[in-house]
Amino acid sequence: MNLLLRSQILVALLFGPLLTQTPAQAQSQSQERAQTQAQSQPYAGNPVSQGKKGNDLFDAEAYAEASEAYRSGIRSVQEDGPGRVHAGLLNNLGASLYRQGEFESAAAGFASSVRMAPDAADRARGLYNAGNALVQAQKLEDALEMYKEALLEDPTSEDAKHNYELARRQLDEQQQQQQQEQDGENEDGENNDQQNEGENEDQGNNEQQDQDQDQEQEQQQQQQNDGNEDNQESQEPQDGENQPQQNPETLTREEAERMLEALQNQEEQLLREVQKLKTRPRRVDKDW
Repeated sequence: MNLLLRSQILVALLFGPLLTQTPAQAQSQSQERAQTQAQSQPYAGNPVSQGKKGNDLFDAEAYAEASEAYRSGIRSVQEDGPGRVHAGLLNNLGASLYRQGEFESAAAGFASSVRMAPDAADRARGLYNAGNALVQAQKLEDALEMYKEALLEDPTSEDAKHNYELARRQLDEQQQQQQQEQDGENEDGENNDQQNEGENEDQGNNEQQDQDQDQEQEQQQQQQNDGNEDNQESQEPQDGENQPQQNPETLTREEAERMLEALQNQEEQLLREVQKLKTRPRRVDKDW
């Protein structure tokens, strides 16, 4: 979301009403006369003259040349410390950098103008401008701090209030979007973990199936080997040398009964023959 800043960068004109000094900030009459003389007879190195030159270039949208003019004026007052001219040159340098899209450098220029500002109005202007530059640099938290400070210096600034609310809203939306992206990344990570677990489980199942198949093949091979051994054992008795023979002395019950019956018959026959011998008359051979 782009902020619709209510007010543009505030430029210190360095001449006219913005430079009118309050009694507490009044300078000596000799300084005022020197400033008037510098305005009427500008020369290189005169901060007020360089400020005017920078403003003319700024209005002509020659922002890079305006920046150089402001820098030249700033070099002339670096030893003077805080003051309205010093603060105005730093503020306007920040404004020219802002127009060139150098937002962080612009924010630094505005912040420097605040340190050199002699009164609350100049500080409020520099803080407000710094907040706008930081918003453009997408440093929203820092921008909010600048707007807060600006409101402390000037509680009546509607522009600072408006831009503070817009920056806070944009920061909330940004944080929510980041949280949603983080949640999405975590969800993707969990899905990847679950997918990896499923792949590992499938791999484990495949390995188990392979083991089961190997065991089944080993069992089948063992059964086949056992069957071959049984076949060899069943075929070995066919060999005449190895085939067990029946013990001739071992008789079955039927054979024993038949043998006893035969013996009895033989005994009876023998008995009859003996009896015949007893009753049969002996033959007498002739001795002639």
